[in-house]
Amino acid sequence: MIKKHRCNVLIIYNKYWSYREPIFDILGEKYNLTVAYSIGDRPQEAKNHQIIHLPIFKFSRFVIHKNNLSKISKNYDVVIAYGDISWLSLIKLGFIKRSFGLIYWTIGVRASYENHFNKKTIWDHLRFYIYSKSDALIIYSEKPLERYNKRGWNLNKIFVANNTVRVEPNYLFFDKKEKLIFIGTLYKEKGIEILLQSYLSASKLDKAIPILDIIGGGEGLSYVKDFVKIHNLQEKVFVHGPIFDEKIIKTYFELSIACISPNQAGLSVLKSMGYGVPFITNEKAITGGEIYNIINGVNGVLYKKQDELVNILLEINSNKDKYLLMGKEAKAFYDKNRKPGDMAQGIIDSVEFVKFKNKS
Repeated sequence: MIKKHRCNVLIIYNKYWSYREPIFDILGEKYNLTVAYSIGDRPQEAKNHQIIHLPIFKFSRFVIHKNNLSKISKNYDVVIAYGDISWLSLIKLGFIKRSFGLIYWTIGVRASYENHFNKKTIWDHLRFYIYSKSDALIIYSEKPLERYNKRGWNLNKIFVANNTVRVEPNYLFFDKKEKLIFIGTLYKEKGIEILLQSYLSASKLDKAIPILDIIGGGEGLSYVKDFVKIHNLQEKVFVHGPIFDEKIIKTYFELSIACISPNQAGLSVLKSMGYGVPFITNEKAITGGEIYNIINGVNGVLYKKQDELVNILLEINSNKDKYLLMGKEAKAFYDKNRKPGDMAQGIIDSVEFVKFKNKS
């Protein structure tokens, strides 16, 4: 019997993000998978995929690998490359004659703390041109598809792997939910100051406002601690610092009515949904596309003006059942559409497309 060839896949990324490991594990069940990283500490050995380190040179924002990526890539059937256009040696792969299929994995448009998601920039023409040299494209959400469609792209070569994270198995005991939560690195851009000021204003109007747990470290941690002390909120706002153990994080979400992040809606949106907690943020919050999982008033809240947050905090206390129902809808949405397996399937579809294309 002829043994079927198992596809050799190489993912070249910037860092080995621990939250991606469940996705890699799923891919490793189907392919001979190797994940390469360049920045950060070496992770622990993975369950069913190899991990390699590829050192880099960095010049300002531009990055060049020390290794010959063209030579390394020839050992694989498909290469999935980090789609940042400042990583020059990865971009070069699109312009060489190659025996492997090339896929760029990217947000698909410009997005950062300085630039809102899908904002047009002077780099757009270059970005779209570079991506056109690949055999396929993986993007984090469906939102950029309209931009690519307008530029005449064949949408069949674009695959959506909706960004998500794994959550611990959990059961929704809604009668236990009594707190609020913020989770994430404490950057000024996320609006932690807005959350604290809004909470202070709401607590003056209603002393029964739920307790707020703040989980995260970073440059804003000292500001948060000082704010709580200055305004005598020690019995209402609890600052826990960074927590990385998902089993412990789960215990906080199990007690949370809502997760609030005024100016940033990233992967914490999916984490909240996975734990049955609605996410509350400004409709123009910084995002990599994760905000588009929120259906306003159904599984989360997207407000327009910052001063609305005070009223939302008051309503959480006066109409708790409304937010518990949103939490149930958020959990149902996650379980149906945003599990790690759902994200991995989008990547698998892109690999299978490239394999078929290269054989034809």
